[in-house]
Amino acid sequence: MKRLHLSLLLCLSFVLLTGFQARGSDLADILEQKGIITEEEAREAREDKAKEKTFKLLEKIEKIDFKGDLRLRHDTQWRDEGDDKYDRNRERLRLRFGFDTKITDTTKVGVRLVSGSGYQNTTNQSFDEHARGKQIFIDRAYASWQPADFFKITGGKHKNPLFTTPLVWDPDVNPEGVSESLNFNITDSISIFSNLGQWFIEELKIKDSDRDPTMLVFQLGTQIKPSKKIKFELAGTYYDFKNLDELEWDKDGALDETDTFLGYNNKYGQQMIFDNDKKLLNEFQCWELAAKLNIKDVLPVPFSIFGNYIVNKGADIDELMEKGVDPDPGGDSSDPADLAVYEGDDRDTGWLVGLSVGNKKKKGDWYAKYHYQVLEDYAFPAVFVDSDFHGGGTNNKGHYVHGRYFLADNIQARATGFFTERDDERKDEKKDEDRVQLDIVINF
Repeated sequence: MKRLHLSLLLCLSFVLLTGFQARGSDLADILEQKGIITEEEAREAREDKAKEKTFKLLEKIEKIDFKGDLRLRHDTQWRDEGDDKYDRNRERLRLRFGFDTKITDTTKVGVRLVSGSGYQNTTNQSFDEHARGKQIFIDRAYASWQPADFFKITGGKHKNPLFTTPLVWDPDVNPEGVSESLNFNITDSISIFSNLGQWFIEELKIKDSDRDPTMLVFQLGTQIKPSKKIKFELAGTYYDFKNLDELEWDKDGALDETDTFLGYNNKYGQQMIFDNDKKLLNEFQCWELAAKLNIKDVLPVPFSIFGNYIVNKGADIDELMEKGVDPDPGGDSSDPADLAVYEGDDRDTGWLVGLSVGNKKKKGDWYAKYHYQVLEDYAFPAVFVDSDFHGGGTNNKGHYVHGRYFLADNIQARATGFFTERDDERKDEKKDEDRVQLDIVINF
């Protein structure tokens, strides 16, 4: 990996050095032509100028930290939807490449490009369309400012800073907006941390509204290390989704557009309900509690136990049925009467428990992870949750099993299994899905 980066730096330096020599020679040539300096002095001046600029360039390049990885995957799904049973096999890839660099002692800038379809919760590309070229998207583009060890602010499209689990957030989701992180050491073994987020969901046309849907995030947690062998983390998070009532039904088929907040949620387990003004009634005010216990140097390898619980206090099935209307009677829209089968159950909670064991550092290391989860329909917006578990979305439960082995320091063989089913069949009927993914991951 270092050789690759060094080669790139040398090539870039050569190209830029050629340009520097041309520009740096202008003054020396003029002075030589006027007889002010000799030919030898002119040559030395050009060389010194080129060396000076080359050293400055190399100093800047050395501050850039390049990172990338390639994942090759075989993906098989076995689905059972009532009388409809079928299998699906895909060969897929994921490519990620980016860098971050400190431009001052306190400021960092980062960029990452990825493969995929542009959806926020997946970066996979299937081998398809008779070998057509694959798309590349901006996955991260951010700047962070850290004036002190205990405080950092980040703006742009950036890594999710929250302490959480896969129940709520797909790891591919990179929120857009501003985040603030604080961390204070109370004692040598106890610290508290906080993560805040002001993240954007959609930007509405000015003629429709001046209040864009946003997500405000408030997290407060603690980290306790009673010894070098044990670390315990606990955090509570509140997600306040603002201005969702500005999202409205605007035309037939609106809920089939899965690249929108409304369409994605409606397709993946959360029926979107509208009032007489065709404004969205669904609300999300979610409380989450997450915890993790890490233990090392007790067993031959480290292990951890983790879990979380989430509840959406904004979910109210009775209110959706009482105030909701069907914007497109008889069509494939959103009839609040369909919710009657839930008999007033708000379907607003989710939970996960799991454990992991092993190392993830060097050749010969192995790592395994398991969790079981239940995620009801309206616990959290479907657009952000794991796209692989039960085919994506909510109203699911089941097992996640994962293992990996390090063939080299930067090459891993991985296997992942999802054994899932519909959590509540009263509305959506039966749907079982088992899924196995076999991966080779190469970091560079």
